[in-house]
Parts: sequence; structure tokens; C-alpha cells
Amino acid sequence: MFLKLSKKSKPKRILVMSMTNIGDVVLSCPVIDILRRDFPNAQMEVVVGPKAASLFKDNPNFTLNVFDKRAPLRARIAWFLDVFRRRYDCVVDLRRTGLALFLMARYATPVIGAPSQAHKKQMHLNRLRQIYDFDKPADASYAIVTTPEDERFFEEAVVPGLQECRFVVIAPGAASSDKRWPPQGFAAVADRLALSYKVIFVGDANDAALVGDIQERMRMSALSLAGKIDLRQLAYILKKCAWGLVHDSGVMHLACYLNVPVLVLWGPTDLNRYAPWNSKSVVVRRNDQCPRCRNPESQARHNCMDAIQIEDVMNAARSFIA
Repeated sequence: MFLKLSKKSKPKRILVMSMTNIGDVVLSCPVIDILRRDFPNAQMEVVVGPKAASLFKDNPNFTLNVFDKRAPLRARIAWFLDVFRRRYDCVVDLRRTGLALFLMARYATPVIGAPSQAHKKQMHLNRLRQIYDFDKPADASYAIVTTPEDERFFEEAVVPGLQECRFVVIAPGAASSDKRWPPQGFAAVADRLALSYKVIFVGDANDAALVGDIQERMRMSALSLAGKIDLRQLAYILKKCAWGLVHDSGVMHLACYLNVPVLVLWGPTDLNRYAPWNSKSVVVRRNDQCPRCRNPESQARHNCMDAIQIEDVMNAARSFIA
């Protein structure tokens, strides 16, 4: 039987098993923040997949441990044996892998928890509450820490002088094509925004061609950082921007965690579970006529993103444009 943590507990080593995909990892950051705030003397280790590793590189608040679930079996066994030898006092397994049973930690989340239809961020917090009744969420960010190196990269190598002007970040990528707005829409909106802001496109290497397509359709100039920055550098850029235009994506969740205003173009994903989670977000959604959204059993493709009009986006953007 595992025990429950309290503020009087003094765990020496804490392991947090976070997720694989970038957005899911960011949604787990509030759990990391609470544990780091309430147990500052514990050595903390956070496990994430390779995609999200750069988000936590050189973080002074915990040790990063990268687990690749697609690695060969021999590599995964070696990883487990290495983790087993570390003897953690507390294991918070957000993946529900059952790893805590084998690590024999004094404090550990159970494999089975009560089912929940809550937002994914709240589900992670509920998971933590299974072993620790924390008072309130943490105000400070311990999970994502940018550095002077990121500031120098931004000021010198990427966009010299941009600190002195207002800019908007546009992230046109998303994991699924069902979540993406057409490039011609982004081009038209970016042209209008460029009258008031410097426009910066962001994304990973897979988004570079998409951003190039959008830029070719534009009349105004815009800067592309797609495939040129890592996640921690992206976090720094988001902190500095006026606001962001994004999809349901990892960039959206990162902006929400950093409390950056975002205008979100939403497709078929369940809003109750994955909606933007800061008070500075606006969602544009037009799925009322989408045959697949109206009937999940339908074989028709989702067309809810195609239904979003340029004027829908510009009307919503007025709440951000000074």
C-alpha cells in the first residue's frame, strides 16, 4: 500500500513520468510546478519523450530523463534498470504505466484511478491528488525556464532589433490535417496583421514547407523560424510576442502555460478535454455544419477548418489588436 504525501513529508528523490507528445507534456507542467514548489529540497527527475526534450534542456529545477518508447527492446530494458537503481521515494506516473509498482517507491500514484471527463490539464492534477492533497496550483513556472542564451539568440542571431517592436507569432502547423486551416487563409490574415505587427511564423522542420507556401501567397514580408529553433527558444519568443495565432497544437498549450494571449482556430478535437486553458484565449470554431462532427460514425472527412472564414479570424483578432 502506497502512502500519501503531505507538506511534512520529506521525499529525497521524486520521479515524474510525463508524456511523449509536446502538447501533452506541456499539460503536465502544472504538476511539476506544484511538486517543485512544495518539495524544494528533493531531487526531481522528469521523464519525457524525445520530441519534448528540448523544452526542458538545462533546466536547473530538475534532471531531464528522455525515454523513447520506440527504442529497441534492449534499450528500453536498460533504461528501466537504470531507473530502478535510483531508488525514488516518490513516483508520479502520469502515463499510468504501472512503473511505480516495480520501483517500490514509498509514495506513488496508483495504476488505476477514477475515470474523468475533465480537461487534460485537470486530469493530470487529479492524478497528483491521488497521492498529494496540494492547496493550490503553483504561481511560478519551474518546468519551463528560458535563459540569457535564449535572449542572445533572439536578439543577435534571429531577429536583431525585434525586442523594440511589436510582433505576432503564427503557428500554422498541427499534428493532423483535420486541425489545419488552409494556407491561403493564413496568408490573407498575415498580410492584414503585417500592417500593425512584425509577423513571425514558427513550427518544426515538418512545417517549413507549409510556412514557405504561406509566405509565397503573401504580399507583405514575414519571417519564418520554422525548423530553426528548439522548444525552449520558442518559449522565449512566445513570452515576448504580443499574441499568437495558432491551431489546437503543442504551440497553443505552450502559449497557455506561459499565459500568452492566443487566438485559436479550432477543428474537430474535443474542446472539453483540450481547450486553451488561460484567460487570454479566444477560440474560433465553425463545426456546426461539419458532417463528421455532427455524426462521429460518418465516413465523411472533417471540413470544420475549411468553414472558418478570413473575416471570422479578423473579427476575433480585434480583441487583441490595440
